[in-house]
Amino acid sequence: MLVHELAHELLHHNNGRRPSKVVRETEAEAVAAVVSQAIGLHATEAASDYIQLYDGDKETLSESLNHIQQAATAIITALEPGE
Repeated sequence: MLVHELAHELLHHNNGRRPSKVVRETEAEAVAAVVSQAIGLHATEAASDYIQLYDGDKETLSESLNHIQQAATAIITALEPGE
């Protein structure tokens, strides 16, 4: 999904932050799930499967919530009419 890749750009490129692959994939897919939900798509199960594929878990998500929220908010705000 394009939002997943955009999340990687926002979270993991050119900001000096380079977490493990598990964290990178968990964060990007969680952002994609939040944005999907916000625009009326239901991708929760697919996102959960993807996160588990990369060994992401509740702890990984919990530690990344701030980054996930910031990136999802930025994308959702950019999608709003008039932005």
